[in-house]
Amino acid sequence: MNKAVLAVAITMLAAPVAQAADFATEMMEATFKIKGDATCFLLRREAPDTALYLVTAGHAFSDPKTKTLELVLRKPKPDGSYERIEHTVSLLREEKPLWIRHEKHDVAVLKISDPLPVPVPALPASVLADETKLKAAGVHLCSPLFVLAYPAGLEADKSGLPIARQGIFASPPLLPSTTHPTFLADYNAFPGDSGGPVFIQAADHRPLVVGIVSEQHYYDAAMKAVFQEHSIRTPLGVTKIVHAQLIRETLEAAAKQNAAPTK
Repeated sequence: MNKAVLAVAITMLAAPVAQAADFATEMMEATFKIKGDATCFLLRREAPDTALYLVTAGHAFSDPKTKTLELVLRKPKPDGSYERIEHTVSLLREEKPLWIRHEKHDVAVLKISDPLPVPVPALPASVLADETKLKAAGVHLCSPLFVLAYPAGLEADKSGLPIARQGIFASPPLLPSTTHPTFLADYNAFPGDSGGPVFIQAADHRPLVVGIVSEQHYYDAAMKAVFQEHSIRTPLGVTKIVHAQLIRETLEAAAKQNAAPTK
């Protein structure tokens, strides 16, 4: 093989890797840890809305009386690494929640109107896959998918970077989401993964969020002896994912609920 042909072959092999790194890095930069074992990612709506919207699993906000959450942000450093910035975010204003949970499904969105201590590369809401985008992406049973999260609270480094994992669609992402609100992913989730974005690469090489991590499925077995009884829980390696369309619905509800009153 001559040098020219070899160079073309190397370029062809390297191109998909570079694209994958780009879309995954863009998703990573908008994904953060909620202290207390949960994951979230940040979105922006179109102008004139200037707020940030924190997306996570609904059960992360299980206590309506909780007033704050601790968000682990990151500040880019000149050497390419990040500085860890832990920031307290208000959940209530005048004793009213700034977040809203989907009325039926495990999704919550918190509107953040106050400025954060560091600039955050939040993704546009257009990264959420509605039914049209999901059909156009051509995903099906056994298609690959990616997850960013903090399994068992684990961080990729001391700055709080999330951990990337890969799985497949363990069940087809059936539509419409009104009758098929969830699908299954073949990947082993842990506490801390809840709220993590489930995404693929879109046709424009940007991330396309297809869902959010909700819960792991288990097999529970009881073991009985004469003087002892034990229960053993075994993870099945199958995780329930809530469709991104339901994230979009919750996002719009949060924006409407916390909109400034008109004069």
